[in-house]
Amino acid sequence: MRKELTDLGIEFEAVADLCELSARKDPALKRWAKMDTIKIVACFERAVKWLFHAGGAPLQPERVEFLNMRTDSIESILGSLSECEASATEHEEIEPDKRGKWIPWFPVIDYERCANCKQCLNFCLFGVFGLSEQGQVQVQQPANCKTNCPACARVCPQKAIIFPKYTESPFNGDKVGTEDGAKLSELLGGDIHDILGRRGKCCGVSAMDAGQQQGASRLAKLQNALDIPQEVIESLSAGQIKEGNLKAGKEDCSNTEPQECNCKCKRGK
Repeated sequence: MRKELTDLGIEFEAVADLCELSARKDPALKRWAKMDTIKIVACFERAVKWLFHAGGAPLQPERVEFLNMRTDSIESILGSLSECEASATEHEEIEPDKRGKWIPWFPVIDYERCANCKQCLNFCLFGVFGLSEQGQVQVQQPANCKTNCPACARVCPQKAIIFPKYTESPFNGDKVGTEDGAKLSELLGGDIHDILGRRGKCCGVSAMDAGQQQGASRLAKLQNALDIPQEVIESLSAGQIKEGNLKAGKEDCSNTEPQECNCKCKRGK
């Protein structure tokens, strides 16, 4: 498409990764947001809108036309862009930030849908979410997010969390339907943090008993329901799960023998 635009003499700026620009709050976002009119060729409108917002450059809807490379044909996109005024100015290519091997995979929040229930904050074990001074949920540590894991978006009852690179709607920023979100406590038959804490072990017992087998089955359901990559499950430390329990308001249990455990964690049952 770059060649076609250059041949048409249309001024444009090519971006390697809009998510990367948003994560580092690149000044280019504010420059584009202040333009009188702009056409943005990227992914779904909702995702682009909140990527700009997360980057500190909210867009004015009346000034923007969104063109979706995932759903629109190249012909229709070129047809829309050909209506722009031609310019002899060479296009500028915005390179992504060079920060090691980090892949810009992280959530953005649709604040028109967010009810500030804090379920994402309590669920995430990697410190991606935090609260503003006003108590509003924010994505504060995007680089902490685990690549290809969309789990927090799936636990959001309002479908307010977007992963622009994800393939499945509406979590990729596509329009939200009327269907209800997953009721995980009913689907899994237990607490999420407790299920994560039972990854193949149960309070120091090495052999897998009936309770552990049930826990393994629930963990498999959790992974399937939330589309969590296996490497994310395996990367969880005991400390992260403990922190998740504390954030969710659950008692921590230091017992190692099932028969001695009578606290709310119910490990011995």
